[in-house]
Amino acid sequence: MTARRKELLLFLLSETEGLGRVAAFERLFELGAVDACACGRAAIRAEVERLVRRGTGRCEAMEAAAIRFGCSYSKVRNIIYYKPKN
Repeated sequence: MTARRKELLLFLLSETEGLGRVAAFERLFELGAVDACACGRAAIRAEVERLVRRGTGRCEAMEAAAIRFGCSYSKVRNIIYYKPKN
């Protein structure tokens, strides 16, 4: 871990000290320290993967995720098939 990352971590810990888990995440969102769009993409991917592991077909899993997260099937499909390269 770099010195800069350690300082950032200490800052975030100080900002969330004494808060419960939900309140801590709310505070991190308020600070802009958490990318809500990236979290949404990760949650959608996890939901589709969970449904597929349970035996649901991929298309049906993507449709169910779209309904659960209140977005279009097209958005879910793009999240599943067009992952950014890191």
